[in-house]
Amino acid sequence: MKIRQVIHGICAPGLTCVAVLTIAAGLAYGSLFAPRVLAAAHASPPDYSEVAPIFARNCGSCHSSVQHKSGLVIDNYSALMKGGRHGAVVVAHDAKDSKLMRMLEGELDPQMPLDADPLAAAELAKIRAWIEAGAPGPASDTSAAPSIEPGTGLRTGPEIKPEVNVISPVTSVRFSPDGTMLAVGGNKEVRLIDSVSGKVVARFVTDAGAVRSLAFSPDGQLLAAAGGAPQIEGEIDIWNVASRQKIRTIRGHRDCIYSIAWSPDGKLIASGSYDRMIKLWDAGTGKELRNLQDHIDAVFAVAFSPDGRLLASASQDRTVKIWDVATGKRLYTLSDASDGLNSVAFSRSGDRIAAGGYDKTIYVWKLGEDDGHLSQSLIADEDSLLALVWSPDGKAIITSSSDGSIRFRDAATLEAISVIDRQPDWVEALDISIDGKWLAAGRYDGSLSIYDTQSRKPIRAPMMVFESLPHSAGDQAKEAGGR
Repeated sequence: MKIRQVIHGICAPGLTCVAVLTIAAGLAYGSLFAPRVLAAAHASPPDYSEVAPIFARNCGSCHSSVQHKSGLVIDNYSALMKGGRHGAVVVAHDAKDSKLMRMLEGELDPQMPLDADPLAAAELAKIRAWIEAGAPGPASDTSAAPSIEPGTGLRTGPEIKPEVNVISPVTSVRFSPDGTMLAVGGNKEVRLIDSVSGKVVARFVTDAGAVRSLAFSPDGQLLAAAGGAPQIEGEIDIWNVASRQKIRTIRGHRDCIYSIAWSPDGKLIASGSYDRMIKLWDAGTGKELRNLQDHIDAVFAVAFSPDGRLLASASQDRTVKIWDVATGKRLYTLSDASDGLNSVAFSRSGDRIAAGGYDKTIYVWKLGEDDGHLSQSLIADEDSLLALVWSPDGKAIITSSSDGSIRFRDAATLEAISVIDRQPDWVEALDISIDGKWLAAGRYDGSLSIYDTQSRKPIRAPMMVFESLPHSAGDQAKEAGGR
């Protein structure tokens, strides 16, 4: 990025080497024609397609076709020019009088983006130049527009087929409530595995891309898988486990979903997304019930308390937030971490919560009605924590780390009990059976192991869940669906 900025500062787009030398001479000797060269270099003003990515990165979580605060939609040119409930925000040819520009620059309160860093000077300059040029719309040439993936309505880029055989990483694992089955998520596919024999008993194909999170309904009859298209849409697919039929697809969020959780009473599904939002869905109808907004960065993990009254969310913004499920109110924020958090888990009693992430540290908080306080923390590993689970009996906290280990720790002291070292690749997905007997570990290389939690030994040799195929990810998913 710094290199690009330096180059941009020296050679503006469209300048030839001669022009650069001319400008340099003008600066050195006060030449009168250098400004004319600079003006020529910026003769083509930016259009909407050039400022749209800036809006998407910084404004999309609040002003989109899905979430349109103040009635303002900014991810569509026509809607942006129409404005919101308080009128137009862009005055063509007049950046100084455009409400959008004034709020971005902090002349009007509140400064936008809300609760985030102001836009960079270069981004502000590009938006200002766009408005001054008349706020032109996107170019009519759509030849470079992204394609639409059949059957999904999702925009996709050009498909790039690998030249070598590929195997999907294991991106999520989840035991069924009775422990007899293990759901394993990969790229565009979920496989149900018999926990004892290791045999694949069912395959579910999804359009949700990488299945980043899985959740069984409390009665074990339904399975939800979440993912989505980055920067486009989140998706949750729900199957009937017995019939193997997909019964519902839920689409929402403005980015892929990283975590889902099913409420203990079976009525709600919570989802956390890279778009910074948390949504509560009616599990029976797929209707969005609440949109919880307070994080200022990606939400990587959500978890319901054992009694279902509370929801915890862990984020890249270094916080865990505690929510009242009935009202959607944020009760308080736990902000002791020094880097992003990607895992969160409640204790069996529900009065404590543990989280971990990029600063290698396990945090345990004691929860109250109106506040929580840090009761323990420990730099637990030599590298970032990748996943964390709390044992059903409440006695152990288990983590995986990018240092190549799985560690069992005493939940009361965080002291290490044992370690399963030298993992063949990063263990990005962990889950423990409800009886606490088995621990599932899914790895980036596509392998899966199930360990006996008492002996810490695998119950069988590691298995490759997703076979190697010399095709694109899309072809692989289609073949899986046809078997």
